[in-house]
Amino acid sequence: MNARVQIHGEEVIGYPGQNLSNSELFVLVKTAEGFPAPVIASELQLDEAGMRMVERNILSKLGAKNKAHMITRGFTLGVLAPQALCFMLCLIAVMEVDTDFNRPRSQRRSRTLTEFSRTVRTSPASAGGPPSRCLLSV
Repeated sequence: MNARVQIHGEEVIGYPGQNLSNSELFVLVKTAEGFPAPVIASELQLDEAGMRMVERNILSKLGAKNKAHMITRGFTLGVLAPQALCFMLCLIAVMEVDTDFNRPRSQRRSRTLTEFSRTVRTSPASAGGPPSRCLLSV
């Protein structure tokens, strides 16, 4: 069973993804917030073996090697996001919308090809005589 709802912690938001179940996502969020495993296990009413099993499942689903890597992978894969970042992104988005509509757009100039010219001799026989040249423009 995959997680279907977001889990909001004090500092971190957990989003459904990577086939994590609700309890696995809860453990990931609480671990990212710094709670020790026994506290998280008591909230989920799990014994020590059950908690280890949930942590192993998270490690394998995220492709992590240890708990620190598990949290890092959670952020990298978009399963975890810091609430401060979410707040800042919302604030920036609101501020951008207001200024974008009022700002006049400048028209871009189209780029033209630069013209080069060079002098080319028409025949090698005329190298000793008076120069007969033609102008090529590219």
